[in-house]
Amino acid sequence: MEATAITPGTESLAATPPSTEEIRSQFPILAREQGGKPLAYLDNGATSQKPLAVIEALDHYWRAQNANVHRGVYRLSEEATELYERARGIVAARMGAHRREVVFVRNATEALNLVAYSWGRQHVGEGDRILLTEMEHHSNLVPWYQLAIEKGAELDWVPIDEDGRLDLDAYASLLERRPKLVGVAHISNVLGTINPIRRITRMAHDAGALVAVDGAQAGPKLPLDMARIGGGSAPSTGAVSCSRRCRRSSAADR
Repeated sequence: MEATAITPGTESLAATPPSTEEIRSQFPILAREQGGKPLAYLDNGATSQKPLAVIEALDHYWRAQNANVHRGVYRLSEEATELYERARGIVAARMGAHRREVVFVRNATEALNLVAYSWGRQHVGEGDRILLTEMEHHSNLVPWYQLAIEKGAELDWVPIDEDGRLDLDAYASLLERRPKLVGVAHISNVLGTINPIRRITRMAHDAGALVAVDGAQAGPKLPLDMARIGGGSAPSTGAVSCSRRCRRSSAADR
């Protein structure tokens, strides 16, 4: 981990991390009790709870700003469109992507299906190979499995070692089969493994493959930079970023 430089004499200016109680107080649902004890919610990987700021923002939108986005020339629609595009800019900055590379979707599952059935159906054919890992969520397995059946493509699998990490030596060997695409989770939703995603994408690109990075678990937890990660697409919860590399490939194939 890189050290953080601190200017001498400014140590007292550093922000104090909020306490557990302060964090819990921002989530109304955590005021509930079960069995006489405060609710402990551990299923954020599936559905995250909403802080009061989000609940209030949504409530205000539904009460005062709800309208079609990009489809009206009246004031409410223009306000809704401005809010929508402002959110796109915030997400793009968070992901280190250009705002034109961010597409809003309902969840990472929809995003991965979108990539598989738009890019995949155009660029994967009979005899092509798709390389996945054994730690993938079903959202990054089923679309490619179905695409492989439809197109007559072949699936290969990167194994996991005894420590729950990807076997990168096996990965390098499988890349010699020249897969069209590599599908890999940035963070495993089951094991919690944080994969060396920049190394993985660099190796894939050197082998001529595009990469679909499942960022559902990484998006809310890690600082992201799509340019450095190098994924052709990186679905996170609610948004998918399609990098310039992916768009250049599509244009070249056409």
